[in-house]
Amino acid sequence: MVICGENYHRIGSLLPPDGEKPKFAQLYIFEPENEIDNRLANFASRDGLLMPELLTSLLQMLDQHNQLVKTFRRVRQQLQDSSTTNLKLRIFGAKSRNRQYDLPSSTEVVALIPGDFLPDRDDRDIIVDHNMRITAVHSADQQLMHGYTFPDWVLSLGDGRLRARSFREDGPPDWIQIPPLFLIDPGDDSVQSIADDIYDSFPDSHRDPAYLTSRAIVTPTNATVSRINNYMLQRVPGNSKTYYSSDSLQLSTETADLFDESYPTEFLNILTFNGVPEHELTLKVCTPVMLLRNLNPALGLCNSTRIMITTLGDNFIKGNIMGGSYDTDEVIIPRIVLNVENSKWPFILRRRQFPVRLCYAMTINKSQGQTLEKVGIYLPEPVFSHGQLYVGVSRVKSARGLRILIQNPTEIPYDFTKNIVFTEAFADIMNT
Repeated sequence: MVICGENYHRIGSLLPPDGEKPKFAQLYIFEPENEIDNRLANFASRDGLLMPELLTSLLQMLDQHNQLVKTFRRVRQQLQDSSTTNLKLRIFGAKSRNRQYDLPSSTEVVALIPGDFLPDRDDRDIIVDHNMRITAVHSADQQLMHGYTFPDWVLSLGDGRLRARSFREDGPPDWIQIPPLFLIDPGDDSVQSIADDIYDSFPDSHRDPAYLTSRAIVTPTNATVSRINNYMLQRVPGNSKTYYSSDSLQLSTETADLFDESYPTEFLNILTFNGVPEHELTLKVCTPVMLLRNLNPALGLCNSTRIMITTLGDNFIKGNIMGGSYDTDEVIIPRIVLNVENSKWPFILRRRQFPVRLCYAMTINKSQGQTLEKVGIYLPEPVFSHGQLYVGVSRVKSARGLRILIQNPTEIPYDFTKNIVFTEAFADIMNT
């Protein structure tokens, strides 16, 4: 299987079936004190092919330098020390109650499963069913509101079980109250307020990849994302460089002249689309960008990969990957042609541009899969789709890392926001 662009292989059971000799990784678990003899026994029919002295040297080298060997031996020791028998851990990648969960990355989930993994076995299962991002809460955060702890509050928000009300006579009860612990005062400039809160030590840390990858501002719309990113770009010292896209239409020869007159290049330049770089892309050295396309997964250049810019060339962008398996790897980003098809327009747009976007802020939908220490949810208008607010609040590990700035009409209290959850869908699933 392929996870995050890398190949992974199932190693099978760590213990051999009854009556069979250990092999491969099993040699490090099954009678490790007789490991050399076990290896020689596997080749008993071919005497002389293996030298005990050479096997001993290889064993010592692996013990010193191979982390997997150390892990296998530690698991063996844990199995010997444990009084629990007939215990298995199984991880099932399935949807539950019509909620879509993020796929874990290779750095988030590792499973060592002793014994055979057979779906038809009747042995007792241990099901892991909680938000793996959320760590133990601090004592000061235990009781948020109405008796909820932070993990309970997040899950109840996602299930639509928090108390909600309506501010219109004919409207659904989809407004929930946010605990004061999370709220940010909008002040005179709401963008500045949330930027100062989330990027609190920005002047001293704006070049630090670890600082930048640990936090982000998320918001429902691309237009708001652009406002925040442009504000943050102005705070970065140094000269900026602007790249302009080359926009054209993909048309047949029969209709080319007609569409060229109806949709001039100046009009194409102002069009914006989800997941597509804008016509005018302004960047600086030491600013973080996010890839908007899969360029080369084998090198870590995947959609949503974050990169710290080190060089802004005329025809290329150079930078270092931030986080993940390819952390600090140097990469070069070229201009590419992106074909954009939207039902609103009777044409296919061809935009040639660097497939990146500043990522101090990102849309809530784009933040799926991110795990952060500090998250600011900026809501100049409420969320507009099912589960969107849950995605935003579940990006963070603890209550101390979550901050929310809400701007409501005057008739709606400042600490209420929409939480759109199709609870009837959950009910249908639970009843089937």
